[in-house]
Amino acid sequence: MNEHNYGTHLIKLQADQTPDAKYWVGKAYVQYNDGKKLRCFEVHGPAKQFYSKEAAEQHILRLAKTLINNFI
Repeated sequence: MNEHNYGTHLIKLQADQTPDAKYWVGKAYVQYNDGKKLRCFEVHGPAKQFYSKEAAEQHILRLAKTLINNFI
């Protein structure tokens, strides 16, 4: 699992290959402090098929950053 810091947020990336081994699905776990509380949420699901682990992780990282910028 790769980790990236984005501002005050920690993004943990994970990409898993589908059972038929045709493509990869990315997931991201985002953690951040909201006052004294530690909050987290999960971003998952492919928008298309990815044929490499790196491509899936980069896509989900961009999606997580977009969600952080727009909603938090």
